[in-house]
Amino acid sequence: MLTVDCVSRIFQHGKAGFRHVDFQLSKGEVVGVLGTSGCGKSTLLRVLAGLDPNYQGMIQTSAENPDQAFGMMFQEPRLMPWLNVIDNITFGAKRASSQQQAEELLETVGLAGFEKHFPKDLSGGMAQRVAIARSLLHQPEILLLDEPFSALDAFTKMQLQDLLLSIWEKHDTTTLLVTHDIDEAVYLCDRVIIMRGQPGQVESEIHIDRPKPRKRGDAQLAELKEEILKELDFTKT
Repeated sequence: MLTVDCVSRIFQHGKAGFRHVDFQLSKGEVVGVLGTSGCGKSTLLRVLAGLDPNYQGMIQTSAENPDQAFGMMFQEPRLMPWLNVIDNITFGAKRASSQQQAEELLETVGLAGFEKHFPKDLSGGMAQRVAIARSLLHQPEILLLDEPFSALDAFTKMQLQDLLLSIWEKHDTTTLLVTHDIDEAVYLCDRVIIMRGQPGQVESEIHIDRPKPRKRGDAQLAELKEEILKELDFTKT
């Protein structure tokens, strides 16, 4: 579905970005990217989304429509305050069917009946649900998530993680998730890519061979968390 071959994006005189990143995503995979601050995780997503064309290396996708292969969701909802919920979701859409699709997505994310509400009337979790719906409107084959739940309280975060899983089960969307939350990564992902350094490089990759949905208190997930902490040098080996 996606091949990233020796891709680099360096700036700030070689002190920021990432270099020589290689990985592949298969159809329907949920892959996490974890790493210390400043190792280029968010920059990598911007490059993949086409928001930063100043990179070296090769990015290939087998998506049927490469121009609409990616959907992007940021740390903040980034809703336009002067537009209501349905108009935020469909803003910039060109297809005549977008309105109906937006209404269906609102049902999917649990916001049916909130079509005419404005961002000021929404909680943080509700705003992120709108952002999820917006990122899915053009039916991307690869969903890029940049710490989408980092600003939410613990209970809302868990609700939206489960919502993301339900969307994955329904649409089989290939997903690349940047996160600082190790518990989130082992709960949602099939693989976790560990990045370190400035500029960042891929340090290692951990496979999570557990069926989804998973139990948050699973002892094997706790062991995987400990393994990831060791990879990041946050525990003694």
